[in-house]
Amino acid sequence: MIFKTISQECSHEKVLRKLFRARCAYDGPVVFDAPLMLIGFTNRCGSNLLAGYLRAARSVTGFQEQLNHDVVAKVAREQGIDSFVDYIRHVSQRAARHGFKAGVEQVAMLHRLGIARMYPSVRVLHITRRDTLAQAVSFSIADQTKQWVSWQPRRSEPRYDRADIDRRLDWIALQNEAMRVASRIYGFAYGQITYESLVRSPSEAVARAATFFGLEPPEALPKPGLTRQADAVNAEFIDRYLKDVWQP
Repeated sequence: MIFKTISQECSHEKVLRKLFRARCAYDGPVVFDAPLMLIGFTNRCGSNLLAGYLRAARSVTGFQEQLNHDVVAKVAREQGIDSFVDYIRHVSQRAARHGFKAGVEQVAMLHRLGIARMYPSVRVLHITRRDTLAQAVSFSIADQTKQWVSWQPRRSEPRYDRADIDRRLDWIALQNEAMRVASRIYGFAYGQITYESLVRSPSEAVARAATFFGLEPPEALPKPGLTRQADAVNAEFIDRYLKDVWQP
């Protein structure tokens, strides 16, 4: 499954190939002076919190989901951009250093389309959660309610679904291992940070993340723009899942 995950075109790549056709891939010399910086993530792993802290370093921009096909298509349409390479140039032009958030399929896409060749090297900082059950429950709830960040309203009330949580636990495990394997196969520098360490000691965790990317750590961290979403419903679903799993 790991090889299948990184060897097949994901939905983002399929749309981008259709959008840009022959102008989707790159096979030329290095364009940028600095490494390609990627926050490798899975849903509900704390990547938005890490990204917000890293953007506090004024020398860096991005670390958003600007590789998603809908975002690329919107910007390309608005700016008259007709190649993926020009899109990468456009979103990276505001600062000397610009990063992206990327799922493992998008990391593979950047390698396959030759975008990684635009940079002297690639650095993948993979954020994970030790408590994958809490992550899977959070993912299940967010997908049902469409409340992906704290400021969004809930469109519906979530319901407990053990099978759905099972599927998300398996998906998280596969995606995380595939991220490690893909980085090694492609020769990308790989680092790892946990959501728990980021919450426990933000300054220390962000300093390590910045150092990995070759950035100066922010002198002071801003207050997070996001608030914790987990509530009594998350705790209830976790408790119900554990009882279901261990029920004689």
